[in-house]
Amino acid sequence: MRYYFDKPRPRKSTSDIVIKRILVRCPATSKLTATGKVINEQLWPETKLEASKLTCPHCQQVHSWTKKDVVLAR
Repeated sequence: MRYYFDKPRPRKSTSDIVIKRILVRCPATSKLTATGKVINEQLWPETKLEASKLTCPHCQQVHSWTKKDVVLAR
């Protein structure tokens, strides 16, 4: 039996765009929840987000969140 492998793929350079998920922490349970939004990490400092609402899957309450509440994750 013979195995044929693909050629090694080149590694991504560190200058590539890094996309991060926007997460917020539930104030009742302290668990992180995905907002369903993503952002280029390099653009984050200049990004302006409007206050948003989210129904939390951990406590079933509606939470309002702003940019200061956000945690960026892979």
